Amino acid sequence: MKMLIDGCEVDASNGRTIDVTCPVNGSLVGTIPAATEQDMEKALAASVKGQKAWQAIPLREKEQILDRFEELLEENKKEILTVVCKESGSSLRNGLMQIQGLPQLFRGYLETAKRYNGHLMVPGIEAGHDGKTENDMQLVTYEPVGTVLAIVPFNASIMLFAYKAAPALAAGNAVIVKPPTTNPLAVIMICKLLWQAGVPGSTLQVITGNGGEIGDYLSKDPRINAVTLTGSTEVGVHIAEIMAKKLSPCALELGGNDPFIIMEDADLQAAIADGAFWRMNSAGQICISPKRFIVHNSLKEAFTQGVLEFTKTIHMGYDMDYDAEVEKFLNLDFSKMAHAGMIMNPLISERAAKTVEEQIQKTAAQGAKILTGGRRNGCFIEPTVLGDVTRDMDIMKDMEIFGPVLPICGFDTEEEALEIANQSSYGLSGCVWTKDWKKGMRMARAIQSGGVVINGTGTYRNMMHPFGGYKHSGMGREGFMTLGEMMQEKVIIMKDFYRAD
Repeated sequence: MKMLIDGCEVDASNGRTIDVTCPVNGSLVGTIPAATEQDMEKALAASVKGQKAWQAIPLREKEQILDRFEELLEENKKEILTVVCKESGSSLRNGLMQIQGLPQLFRGYLETAKRYNGHLMVPGIEAGHDGKTENDMQLVTYEPVGTVLAIVPFNASIMLFAYKAAPALAAGNAVIVKPPTTNPLAVIMICKLLWQAGVPGSTLQVITGNGGEIGDYLSKDPRINAVTLTGSTEVGVHIAEIMAKKLSPCALELGGNDPFIIMEDADLQAAIADGAFWRMNSAGQICISPKRFIVHNSLKEAFTQGVLEFTKTIHMGYDMDYDAEVEKFLNLDFSKMAHAGMIMNPLISERAAKTVEEQIQKTAAQGAKILTGGRRNGCFIEPTVLGDVTRDMDIMKDMEIFGPVLPICGFDTEEEALEIANQSSYGLSGCVWTKDWKKGMRMARAIQSGGVVINGTGTYRNMMHPFGGYKHSGMGREGFMTLGEMMQEKVIIMKDFYRAD
């Protein structure tokens, strides 16, 4: 598959390519160009004219483009879903969730843009620099920031692409997309459909290749006016430093080590079902999946047995036939896929799986007991439950495990649970289980994270609400109500507009 630059599908200027392989069996899914500086320069130059062209298109015409895009997406969803699953090793549920959410994301941001209509300030509220404002019209308007660089991660690639590209386009910006190197094909396919629907080829472009090289080169260029990134904290801090030197904005959705707190009065069976499923879903490769299970000691043994029973229902997807699965479930609502009978998908790469394997071994060396799992087979990690975990271990602080690993740490008091939850430098999401709503609200307010769910899992994400983290989990927010992060405010003043001559 080729890059998308200035309305053309192109190879790298030096002809270099990168293989895209399926982590289930290592089979070749496709190839992508490894972009050069010359390729990036073409995209940057095109984005300047592309932004102006896109900004000039009225919202009603953008809505017609979106209507056509939704039709094209429906026509091509089978092919896209198959590619999503094969190139990332994604679970079918995850793939369906992404495909089914795309139209809502683009539609929601465009509807929100219709309400960014500016406002008039009441004249004469306070003195201006000349001591008078009562005769002046002060108009607050919103304009696009320019060109937005969207750096997309491997997990939920097309949905997280939409969370970046949809608001940027709705606000009138041009977008240059850097898809994940491991699984970029579906993102490219979606962008081609947007072109086909009517988005100018200079407005939306895709650059593929080495993430570090491309991210650095584009972020440093003055023609990039904002960056939106989902990725590791290390990469996020690096991009923030680059953008700070330009005094340009960036929105960063980074790592997390989310607490899952079970109080002594919790609905234990519901907590087991929710916690075990969401920790193992997508092989644990979800930024807001629960990662630290902080369980009241009176329930710890029963909770442990419950999640161990759940892991027995998980089937390893070593022989996953994505073509057959897509054919079978293509038109099923993703939310209807049962919790039981989960098929464990692989991690995105063998390198990622080896990292998780090492983290499990490190935690065991620190004193934890591997109750089940812990073994790696290629890109697969068996569902793993760790007992005898203590609050001083790395896994209960800042070692985020991006894999199907469920550590259980006991506590005795509410204060202790909160101390364990807040001892991490991360603060993306979290949850607390209790039948006492007052206690739940008290604890939710005390947990240092961008979102907390009471009697549910921190994976709850509504397209409307402002999504993002505290501390090292990022800065900025995503969600329909945060469209303003893709815009800049301008005040236009007409002196003496109201003065009678």
